[in-house]
Amino acid sequence: MLQYQTGIVLYDGVGNEFQQTVDMRGFNAQPVTATSVFVDGVRVNEPDFNTINFDLIPIEDIERIEILPGTATVFGRNALAGVINITTKRGRRDRPHFGFNIGGGSYGRQRYSFNTDGPLPISNFDYYFGVTRELTNGYREEFGSRHAGATITRLLAKLGYRLGDNTDASVAYTRVLDNISQAGSLPASRLRVDRNDNLTPGDQSKDNLHQVALNLKQKLPAGFSVALNGFFRRNDIELFNRGLSSESKLNTETRSGGTTIQASHEGAILTMKNLLTLGFEYARNNFDSANSGIFLPSFTFRNMRSTKEDIAGIFLTDSFHLFDSLAIHGGLRYDWDRLDFTDEIDPTLSGIKTYHRVSPKAGLVYTPIKNLSVSFSYSEGVRIPTVDELFAQGPFGSNPDLKAMTSRNFELGAKAQLQDWLDASLALFYTPVRDEILFIVTDPILFFGRNENISRTLRRGIELSLKARYQKWLDVFLNYTAMKATFETDVLLFSGQVRKGDELPLVPRHRVGVGVNTYPIKGLIVSLFGNYVGSQFMQSDEPNQAKKVADYFVLNSRIAYQWKQWTGYVKFNNLTNRRYSTSGILVNEPFRVPAPGFNVFAGLSFRY
Repeated sequence: MLQYQTGIVLYDGVGNEFQQTVDMRGFNAQPVTATSVFVDGVRVNEPDFNTINFDLIPIEDIERIEILPGTATVFGRNALAGVINITTKRGRRDRPHFGFNIGGGSYGRQRYSFNTDGPLPISNFDYYFGVTRELTNGYREEFGSRHAGATITRLLAKLGYRLGDNTDASVAYTRVLDNISQAGSLPASRLRVDRNDNLTPGDQSKDNLHQVALNLKQKLPAGFSVALNGFFRRNDIELFNRGLSSESKLNTETRSGGTTIQASHEGAILTMKNLLTLGFEYARNNFDSANSGIFLPSFTFRNMRSTKEDIAGIFLTDSFHLFDSLAIHGGLRYDWDRLDFTDEIDPTLSGIKTYHRVSPKAGLVYTPIKNLSVSFSYSEGVRIPTVDELFAQGPFGSNPDLKAMTSRNFELGAKAQLQDWLDASLALFYTPVRDEILFIVTDPILFFGRNENISRTLRRGIELSLKARYQKWLDVFLNYTAMKATFETDVLLFSGQVRKGDELPLVPRHRVGVGVNTYPIKGLIVSLFGNYVGSQFMQSDEPNQAKKVADYFVLNSRIAYQWKQWTGYVKFNNLTNRRYSTSGILVNEPFRVPAPGFNVFAGLSFRY
C-alpha cells in the first residue's frame, strides 16, 4: 500500500524484498532515517540508527495505517519527514472467528498464516491471535536459500478489555524470528551480464524480537479523557557482511521501555468547539554492540560499545473552531535527549551528550463551502545525532560537537469532493532544513574527514491525489508527487565538491501511483496497479556528476474471487518483466541492486 501513496518511495538497498527503505518527502534515510514508525503506540525505529525494519511488523495483522506526511511536531524526535502510524487488529465481540491463508509462488515463496479472535468467556474481555510463517529462496534464487533466501516467523497475541463506551484497554505481545539474506548490489559491469549474480554471497541479518504494548483509554466526566501507552521492546540483531577482501560480524542487543500519558478535554469556548491535549513521554533505550572482522589477509578488528539513552518529551496542542467554517490549531513540544556512550575497548572515545529543543506548530482549516476545505500549517522538528555520528567512529569520523538537525515545514493544502464520484486533494510543501549531518572532508591532502553539520538543505514539492468511483463496478486512484531536494550551500564531501543547487541523491523528481479495481460479477475483483519512479542520482553522487539510476514503471495485477468464507487469489508482479533497479551507489563504478522480474504468487484463504 505504501509504495502507491503520495510523497513515498520504497527502495531496496540490501538485495531482498522484506527490508525496504522508505523515502518520505525527500528524507531518504541517507545516512539516517527521518521517518518515524509507530505500531500500537510503540516507536519501532531501532534506537541505535533509527532504522525501520518492516520485516518485524506483523503485516498480516494490521487493521489500519495512517500516514502523516511532513514534520510531525507532536510525535517528537526524528520525525522530520513524517510518521507512519500502524494499528493492529483487535478481537471482535460478537462471536469467535478464525481464518487461515496459504500461498506460494515464484522464487520458492511460501506463506502460511492463521488467526483467531473473539470474545472470551470472561465478561468484557476479548482476544486476538495471529501467526505467520514465510519462506523464500529470494528473487536471485540461483544461489539457493543460504545466499538469497529468508525464513520469517511473526506472532501477535492481544488481550482486550472494554467496559461500555468509556473504557478500552489492551495488551499486545509481538514475537518475531527471522533470518534474511542480503544479496546486495552489483557493479554495472556484472549487472549487465547476469542480474542474478551475487558479488559477495553470504550476507545476512537475523532478528529476535519481543515486544509488549499496553494501551488504555478512559473517558471521564465533563469532556475529559486520558490515554496511556506503555511498552517494553527487546531485539537482538546479528549481521554478517562479506566484502571482496573482508568479513565482519555485528551483534546488537537492544532493550527499550517507556510510557506516554495524554490527557484531553473536549468542550466549548463561547459555544465553539475546542479540543485541548496535554501529554508526557518518557523512554529509556539500552543498546550494546559487539563488532569484529578481518581485512584479508591478516588485519583484524574488534569493537565493543554500550549506550544508554534517556528521552523525555512534553507536548501541548489545542484545536479551536473560531467559526463553523474556520478551525485553528496550534501547539508545541519540548524534547530532551541524553546519550551516554561507553567504548569498552578504548574509554577515551566514550562521551555523554544532551540535546533539548522546543518545537512549535500552528495551522488553520477553512471550509468555505460544503465538500471543500483549504488548510495551511507550519511545524518544526528535530533529529538527534546518533552515537555513531557523535562518538562510535573514533577520531576518523565522529564529532561530539554535532548540533541536532532541525526542519521547518510550510504546507498549503486543499481537499474537495468535486462530484459524488470524484475526490481530490492537493498539497504544496516547502521544508528548509538546518544542520543536516554529512561526512565532510576536513583534510583534502591526507583525505581525512568526519561528520559535520552543513548549514542548509531544502525539500519542496507538490502532491496530488484523485479517487473516483463508478457505481459498484469500478474504482480508480491516481497519486502524483513532484519533488526536489537540494543542497543550499557549497560543501566538500568525499564524493567531491558540492555546489548550491545540486540535488540530494536517491530522491526522484517524479513519482506516480495508479490503481484500478473492477468488480465484473459478484465476488470477483480484478485489479491493476502501476508505479512510476523517476530517475535519481546515486548514493555518494552528491556532486551530481555520474549517470542517474534510470526511471522505471512497474505494472502489477491481482485477481481474487470470494465464495462464502473462501477467497482464492493470484498476484502477477512486474507484468512486463521490466529490468530495473530501485537504488544505486557510486563507488569506483556504479553499483545497483537489481529488482525482481516477472513473478507470480497465488493463495487461498478462509474466514469464519
